[in-house]
Amino acid sequence: MDEFPGVTWLIGGEAGWGINLSAEVLSKTLLRMGYYVFSNIEYESLIRGGHSYYRVRFSDKPIYSHIESTDIMLALDDVTIVGDGGRHTYGHMNELFNGSILIYDDESYDLPSQILKDIGRRGVRIVGLPMNRIVKDELSDDKAKLIMRNSVGIGASAYILNLDLETLYGVVEDRFGSKRMDIIRDNIRLIDRGYDYIKDNYPSLRVGVPKPSSNKKRGLTNGNYMAIVGSIKSGMKIWVHYPMTPSTSMLNYVNQVKDRYGLIVLQPESEIAVIHIAVGAGYAGARAGVGTSGGGFALMSEAIGFAGMAEIPVVIFEVSRPGPSTGLPTRTEQGDLFEVLYPSQGRYPKCVIAPGDPEEVYRDSYIAYNIAEKYQMPVIIHYDRHLAESLYTVDIPEDLDIPIERRKISGDSDPMDNGIFQKRYADTEDGISPTFTLGEDGVTLWTGLEHDEYGIVSENPDNRVKMMNKREKKMRRLYKEMMDKKDIYKPIQRFGEGHIHIVGWGSTKGVIIDLLNHLNGIDRYRLKFIQVRWVQPFPTELFRQEIEDADKKIIIENNFDGQMERLIRQETGIEMDYSIRKYDGRPFSLDMLYKRLLEVLR
Repeated sequence: MDEFPGVTWLIGGEAGWGINLSAEVLSKTLLRMGYYVFSNIEYESLIRGGHSYYRVRFSDKPIYSHIESTDIMLALDDVTIVGDGGRHTYGHMNELFNGSILIYDDESYDLPSQILKDIGRRGVRIVGLPMNRIVKDELSDDKAKLIMRNSVGIGASAYILNLDLETLYGVVEDRFGSKRMDIIRDNIRLIDRGYDYIKDNYPSLRVGVPKPSSNKKRGLTNGNYMAIVGSIKSGMKIWVHYPMTPSTSMLNYVNQVKDRYGLIVLQPESEIAVIHIAVGAGYAGARAGVGTSGGGFALMSEAIGFAGMAEIPVVIFEVSRPGPSTGLPTRTEQGDLFEVLYPSQGRYPKCVIAPGDPEEVYRDSYIAYNIAEKYQMPVIIHYDRHLAESLYTVDIPEDLDIPIERRKISGDSDPMDNGIFQKRYADTEDGISPTFTLGEDGVTLWTGLEHDEYGIVSENPDNRVKMMNKREKKMRRLYKEMMDKKDIYKPIQRFGEGHIHIVGWGSTKGVIIDLLNHLNGIDRYRLKFIQVRWVQPFPTELFRQEIEDADKKIIIENNFDGQMERLIRQETGIEMDYSIRKYDGRPFSLDMLYKRLLEVLR
């Protein structure tokens, strides 16, 4: 097995058994102890039941991806070990290697003894931990209490990982809050029992990792949370959302803080209602945000085109999952790039940005509202479930040194007509027409039909050409601004230097950076990573500059048809030499991508 930095801990069981809570508590404990943490979850499309598992990888060095080889596995059921025949999972026993530790309930399992013997022969250390019995002894025979056996497993893991118990207790207290002291006490009792059981029965069972050298304060967050933080920082006042995995947690986050920040949060009856409310808010002058996924975005398509034609600002967060139709609603894929590039029919101005980690989601969210309002156009922030829900270690973000930019108002520039009709769509030098405050004297027409400068419907061919050119001037102006402010907007980012160029976008950023750190550190290969962050307008000049000296060009994508590869060819004429794609509904792991890249390089 290749030696990648850090330790990987995995918990598996049914949804509703505290899988998320256990992983979050462990992740935050490690973070507070000074480690870098990356954690990601996989779960079935069920409220309860099915197979869920959460990986927590940590290291004394920065890490941005997961590894499928598992150092410690906490199996809350047999399915975690052997699977269900492949219908939803093949289990995780093949992820264990010589030196791994398997923790399972030896009093409650229903596995053939031969399976455990085979696992043991591979050098896996098998730990029988009577989680059910400990819960019954400490609390009661109440079946509802058995959900807390995950805390016994956390305690056992704490001993093996040599965690600081006081830090762990503090995380548990913060997680449940001061109003639930009885639950806090019960969980800490079970943690102690699990810890003591391993200490008494397996005293030499330890997994070491270098102590962190820095006490710098960091945060643990995901893309969806930072989308809301960035939106609020930018002055967003109205959030409209119809719940759809994997965007739903944005609605949960914003509901928690709406009163503190004076926000209006609406959950109407459909995605169609969502986008029309948000466009209406933009028409009235408010900054409005929308969260959705591919199926919901498809329903919004017509209204997004209307916003482009009527020149109304709106910001949309499209968080992708595998399609088409309902597809795999709780899995991940970079399969919606073409959908967010081409919603509705015809050509109209819009901006599409594809962040690659939670810090970029934060920055891009802030910038998106400026662009939407200033250019009077839809702006789409696009990323996938992996980035939306995985937990990344980040530096606590500071306030961005970027001013909030408002729309051009009539009277600030470009004098308007004095007649009864206002020149809502004045053909200015940059294509950006001054807007009017609701309630002003005169008549202002906004329309999705083709129109003249006053908003009056027109099918005149010369007018059509004039207004198409007028709207396109906004895109040329935005492209120039993107280039002038490339240090702020970061449409293309470069990592490393080398003759082999890796191209990626979105959530593949983390695993590619980890791969660069690994290969550039131990192998003869020198790699350079080019991250594409803006996809409309596409940063053609910057991309060509970065890739012009490549001996070998390799693109990595989490989709079937190579959508970014096609877009690059369309926008630049540049062909990739190799393409590495994954489209099974799961993200790239570091060890799997390492093997696939070596196949290409060799």
